[in-house]
Amino acid sequence: MENWQQLMNSGNQHFKDAAWLDAQYCYQQAISLIESEWSHQLSDRDLLFAWIAGMHNLAHLYESQHQSELALHYLKYAHEKVKSLSRSDSVCETVRSSAFQSLSLTIPPILDFAKRNPICDDCVLALEKTAALLGAQSSSVH
Repeated sequence: MENWQQLMNSGNQHFKDAAWLDAQYCYQQAISLIESEWSHQLSDRDLLFAWIAGMHNLAHLYESQHQSELALHYLKYAHEKVKSLSRSDSVCETVRSSAFQSLSLTIPPILDFAKRNPICDDCVLALEKTAALLGAQSSSVH
């Protein structure tokens, strides 16, 4: 059985070859394996980052096929999950902190997507506010 890293790499190769269904299958399988591992190791930042990358890979795949609504779904799903984790009292501070830091990985792709595809103005403003807040908080940490 392939591990999630191998599946992600296979998905990337299928994407380059425009083998859309094979890429989709590999990305979805990789995400499933990541989620399984992550459920037992929630504080593992690498799994969080890998999960976000998998969601972004699916979004890019769908956008490449002109399925912008589905692409936006995966971008927003990753962002909302990370935002929820960053605010959750049911997880430890390490997980909340990693999730908060991960917002810097989920916001730019949505804003970039919004330049190419229409999304609501209020959504863009909310993301820009969060991005500014992230910038202010990260600069106050240093």
